[in-house]
Amino acid sequence: MQVACTKFDAASRQLDEAIALLFADRDPLAIRTLAAAAHGLFADLVEQQHPDGSWRSHVIEDSGLLKKDALAVLNSAQNFLKHADRDPNEELSFDEEENDHLIFMATLECCELGGLHTSFMQQAFQIWYLASYPELGTEMEHVKKSGEALPGLEKLSREQRLSAGLTFLESVRAQYGDSPVRKRPWQVT
Repeated sequence: MQVACTKFDAASRQLDEAIALLFADRDPLAIRTLAAAAHGLFADLVEQQHPDGSWRSHVIEDSGLLKKDALAVLNSAQNFLKHADRDPNEELSFDEEENDHLIFMATLECCELGGLHTSFMQQAFQIWYLASYPELGTEMEHVKKSGEALPGLEKLSREQRLSAGLTFLESVRAQYGDSPVRKRPWQVT
């Protein structure tokens, strides 16, 4: 069976799978690979429409580093996971919560391309993320609403937060139905 997709579809599908794996508390390396690929595609698509308008560009600018150096930091884990030609004996170490932040940035990039295109999984993740990390803006209305949807989430252990995220995702799916991404539109018969 043939598989067909656009760059946007590829990024959205990768991001949805990263979210599903995250909430299932699966391998952080697989999550990072999928989330980084999705983020890179979304950021590039935003840059095509609005040069220097992606969240990635804002992070680079705010870092105070040269673009090349900032990208090296941002992409270090995913580059480690993709290449072994220059550093075959290196080891990788990162806090798995970095995946949460990367996935959130990828959802923001997707929103820049048109909020109607974000999947229910991405929207559910955004609510979970803002409830998990309320310090990002306790005065902001969407942070408050996320906290109301998932009260006390930030006080739970990581394992409990991920489990609550999975339960929330399943309840959203049950209430609002599946995303078009889940209906396998990429299959060409």
